[in-house]
Amino acid sequence: MRTNLFPAILLAGAPNCGKSVLSYLLTQELRNKRVQHYLLRTAPDGEGDWFLAGNSADVRILRMENKGQYSDDLIDHMRQAIQTRRLPLLVDIGGKPRDNQFEILGACTHYVLLYKTDEERAFWQAEMTRLDLLPIAELRSSLHEQEWVAQTLHGLEGVIRGLDREHPQTGSTFQTLLAQVEGICQYDLLQLEQEHTRDAPHALVIERVLASRVQINPQPNPWWEPSELPKILEAVPPARDMALYGRGPVWLAAALAVHAFPAAFAVFDARYAWLPVPVCTEGKTKFLNVQIQPDQTQPFDWLKVKITNLILTPQKTLALPDLTGERGVVVSGKLPRWLFAALARKLLAERPWVAVHVPALNNAVVVYRQGNERAVGECLMLQRHEDG
Repeated sequence: MRTNLFPAILLAGAPNCGKSVLSYLLTQELRNKRVQHYLLRTAPDGEGDWFLAGNSADVRILRMENKGQYSDDLIDHMRQAIQTRRLPLLVDIGGKPRDNQFEILGACTHYVLLYKTDEERAFWQAEMTRLDLLPIAELRSSLHEQEWVAQTLHGLEGVIRGLDREHPQTGSTFQTLLAQVEGICQYDLLQLEQEHTRDAPHALVIERVLASRVQINPQPNPWWEPSELPKILEAVPPARDMALYGRGPVWLAAALAVHAFPAAFAVFDARYAWLPVPVCTEGKTKFLNVQIQPDQTQPFDWLKVKITNLILTPQKTLALPDLTGERGVVVSGKLPRWLFAALARKLLAERPWVAVHVPALNNAVVVYRQGNERAVGECLMLQRHEDG
């Protein structure tokens, strides 16, 4: 019996039907509509939102850097993340699941099915019925057929076009589906905020409130620009315990974590609730592959970090190698906000400046500096980087 009241909507279907493109388009539109939700990509294929938003050549590099394999631990981790969700979820499973990978699907509540053939549709209909998931839509994914959509007793049926990762487009079928998903995921923003912040471990910094202080036209779910960082840091008292609530970019969390140092810092996570940023100690790490690579064209180093088995549960302390160097550093990796925050706090004593890589824009945002070499909030335009 399900006790979690938030929906977990599975994007189901055979490989290469456009599930990841659809999940990206849905989450972007839901964010634009200020619908609080979380997109969970369960497949270890190295994909993220940047695989559509970024330069295609850079995306291929980043995808290979972050690609991995399913494991029993990863499957259990993703299943628990869905079951303990604290926001409505969109769940993108990537390719065709096998064996115990279906445990991830069984933790969901609803489904949107994409298919190309009647055989694919029949297979997935049987699986969704077996798992007792509620239908939202069953749509044929096509690049050439005429779009149509109809409401039936079993959800939406029709044809959807435009799910091409190089040139994604949205039409009438997508808009109808978006309205259905929005209705299922719509919760009162302030009620969610009150529920989530009730157990905050430190003095709250709520991004919605922060935006009202520093932005000309603040929104309930603000969109942050790197150029706003100096004003943001002026509006928040430094070196004090802080609990950050919001869905802002990783560079914002990293900058505020450094701003709070040496005091405690915590972030709200849709999977784990409140997470204290771990204290980094020097030593050999079991969970991370950490590499320092000098940039060949610009005067800084890359700090490339990869979660070794694709799972990194929150830690109270985190062992990391010595990262000391004379040049500034750009931190890069498919990492959670709390880990970017922890890395930035460690690096502030070891590097003259710290920036966070933004793959979608192929730039990096400076979140900390000592001296005059860089400015906080500065965007560094990056050359395409290959593995060395």
